[in-house]
Amino acid sequence: MSFHPILRKLRRFRAARRKADGVGQAIILAAGCGSRLKGAIGNRPKCLADIDGETLLDQQLRLLEAAGREIFVVVGYQDDAVRQHVGSRATLVHNPAWDRTNSLYSLWLCRDHVEKQTIVLNCDVLAHPAIYHAVLEVSPNVFAYDSTSGGDPEHMKVEFKNDLLSSMSKTLPGDRTHGENVGLLNFDPHTMQLLFQEASTLIETSGSSMWVAAAVERVASRVPIRGIDIAGLPWIEIDFADDLGRARVDIWPKIRDANRDKAESDLVTAVPQKRHSVRRR
Repeated sequence: MSFHPILRKLRRFRAARRKADGVGQAIILAAGCGSRLKGAIGNRPKCLADIDGETLLDQQLRLLEAAGREIFVVVGYQDDAVRQHVGSRATLVHNPAWDRTNSLYSLWLCRDHVEKQTIVLNCDVLAHPAIYHAVLEVSPNVFAYDSTSGGDPEHMKVEFKNDLLSSMSKTLPGDRTHGENVGLLNFDPHTMQLLFQEASTLIETSGSSMWVAAAVERVASRVPIRGIDIAGLPWIEIDFADDLGRARVDIWPKIRDANRDKAESDLVTAVPQKRHSVRRR
């Protein structure tokens, strides 16, 4: 499927960004095997899971290409298959320890490649193009979150103080949770270097099995990081077979139909900033 209205808007944004800041970068974290999805995707890596005849990775690459980003994909499990699928669309960074590390280590492997404003995302996130645009069109040091989610133990929860990120953790108590991290952030070069510094410290002191969120939380104590609430826009993180089924049956049709039925001005709109309120249970 094609997001022609989205692509036109993002291309105009890309031209303006190039003129002002130069081409930005993007990192897709795709080293894992997606073991919890094996019954639904066979032996394929999670990033090559099929959604309506196209892989999750294809959809992410297309939107990032349209935004003019230089793309890096961190691979590990079945890296040859991913390499063949990606072709010349991105530079691949290999995580040789993919089976015993987590997303923080994969991100850290990109430390020598990043020199510009960078968007970081997980390969298992299917999101409406307007979510990408909401994160890309504002000043950097932002991330997308959903204020209507965050009640499940698997959710990466977030807390804000004075409208700035203060905590990001799966174990955040419900009375402090303001929503769920979508898994899509956009940082300026200085903040990316701080992120790599914190990643190095965490890997050295706590091992390589931590999430990127642990480093983001530490960076938030050094640099103001804002959340963009995308509540109401379709998105899903695909961890289990049920998630993949919902992505195919519920989330993707909403993205596809919105692109078909709505005007460009309706599709690509800055997501309004909302006040952070603690989720009530």
